[in-house]
Amino acid sequence: MEFLSAILTQIVTYSTVYTLAALGVVLAGRTGVFNVAGEGIMLAAASAGFISAFLSGNWAIGFFFGALMGAFLGALLITLHEVFKVNQFVLGVSIVILGSGLSDLLYKLIMGVRLQAPLAPRTPRITIPFLSDIPIIGSFLNHDAIVYVMYVAVLVSWWFFYHTKIGLETRAIGENPIAADVVGINVVRRRYAATIVGAALIGIAGAYLPIVIIETYSPEIAAGRGFMAIGIAIFASWKPQRAIIGGFLFATIEVVSFQLQILSDSIPYQFFLMLPFVAVLLIMVLFKRFVEFPASVGKPYSRE
Repeated sequence: MEFLSAILTQIVTYSTVYTLAALGVVLAGRTGVFNVAGEGIMLAAASAGFISAFLSGNWAIGFFFGALMGAFLGALLITLHEVFKVNQFVLGVSIVILGSGLSDLLYKLIMGVRLQAPLAPRTPRITIPFLSDIPIIGSFLNHDAIVYVMYVAVLVSWWFFYHTKIGLETRAIGENPIAADVVGINVVRRRYAATIVGAALIGIAGAYLPIVIIETYSPEIAAGRGFMAIGIAIFASWKPQRAIIGGFLFATIEVVSFQLQILSDSIPYQFFLMLPFVAVLLIMVLFKRFVEFPASVGKPYSRE
């Protein structure tokens, strides 16, 4: 039971990265913006977040600057798309490259070369009285503050999209921006807001890696998780409540691959590192019939 609880705790920790990143993709996608720049945003936010947390000695400041970096890159993406009509996918790939280079550049300029890896300040754990002591259940309720941010973000997003007028209008933009514009909805403004907020969530996911999971920064720390978040958003059919399910699913695959690396000496560890990516392909094939896309996702919109 203790081993199972420990595994579940680790799965919840990793699911925070996947869920927040996927939720960021979902938010933008609901307005027709397909943000494929998650990997670059996570890398840049990881560097900015860790540097800020280390220099200030405050984990919250680290996450703030991680979100700020994400929001900045999200604003860059949506501005170039809306103002200059650059293709969303070309922009996404460009920002992945930009974020990858920017992350290492910031770290080397500010932190320099160190003999020992600098460690991030501890993020406090929040326990729920009584519930946190229950086996299995406690694995979901005995975590750092960002895990609870992930829970709240999913609930708020679900409530926003399905129980508010603004949320319904936002979903309508993703389906038919022309019709939404005709009835007086400011399509461009909603796209800006959704993309920037979504990118900020991706930034928090990126900062979570060096501040909480690894506790220090390393190059290419995102390790493809930003790309996997796109697969989770597609698997979730752009629904927040399903994004967290996808986050837990892919986190489970990653954690199991870690355990298999420990148990197996004869199989090269690179084989287990590729398992999450193989799982993305398999799940896409198996669930392709159940996947739904907003009708206008990835398509430009110009008011004429």
